[in-house]
Amino acid sequence: LTPKHQAGTCAFYGECGRNPEVNVSLLRSNVPCLSNTPARVASRALLSLLRSVCPELARGDNETTRVCCTYGQLSALRISVGLSGAVLARCPACARNFANLYCHNICSPDQSLFTNVTRVTDYAAVPGARAVLEYQLFYRARYAEDAFASCRDVQLPATGGYAIATMCGRYGAQLCTPQRWLDFQGDKNNGLAPLQIAFHLLPNGSEPGQGIAPLDAPVWRCDQAPSAGQQPCSCQDCAQACPPVVPPSDPPPPFRVGEADGVLVICILIFAVLALVFLAAVLCRRGSAEA
Repeated sequence: LTPKHQAGTCAFYGECGRNPEVNVSLLRSNVPCLSNTPARVASRALLSLLRSVCPELARGDNETTRVCCTYGQLSALRISVGLSGAVLARCPACARNFANLYCHNICSPDQSLFTNVTRVTDYAAVPGARAVLEYQLFYRARYAEDAFASCRDVQLPATGGYAIATMCGRYGAQLCTPQRWLDFQGDKNNGLAPLQIAFHLLPNGSEPGQGIAPLDAPVWRCDQAPSAGQQPCSCQDCAQACPPVVPPSDPPPPFRVGEADGVLVICILIFAVLALVFLAAVLCRRGSAEA
């Protein structure tokens, strides 16, 4: 369903109504329309919103920036990013990395390079249109692992635990991995995802073929600030941000006299001197008594 995998080409575009397979959702469950076509030039209004929600995708002015999403899709993404941002707000780098996952998935002008649509349904409201119900995403394992690492230790004071525990389903924080983290994001039954997404994490050197190029976007470490107006994560939420522990200084070398222990030598000398003083005192006393 995505025959063209090339830069500047979308896998889907626009919205094709609600997902008939999702009955309960905290957000609008609108799904995209199948559209393996060239990325569109961003309008002035869309570019302004893109700079706010997905600044990494704003690559120039409204004549040079291309996207694979409409203003409506980007507005829905802003709401979704806002919800996740509230949970991850203690660590700006983590929040930015997590938002970028969705920014690339939905709006990247190179969307078809790492996206493969696998299931659609007819959209009755528009003759000939087909709504996407399921697709595959291909990521470099490094990209997923680094994004996950930036969020792994972020705490959620409201629960007394880690934010990642709320984003990994039944696995919680202890058993969460990059793959399980992403799988939960793509589960249409999680109450947030509008459709099913299958994430494939590929190690370096592994290629899926058919022109697919796994996404390997830049990631901020948790001890980095994603923008000039933000701060790195705190030590509480990021071990890398903690100041280094200064190791204790080495103990002074032992005091030695030649090859012998210096303290022992001094003790022997003191004992010898005291013994001599005692012996001299005894001899003097005896001499006085005989006189």
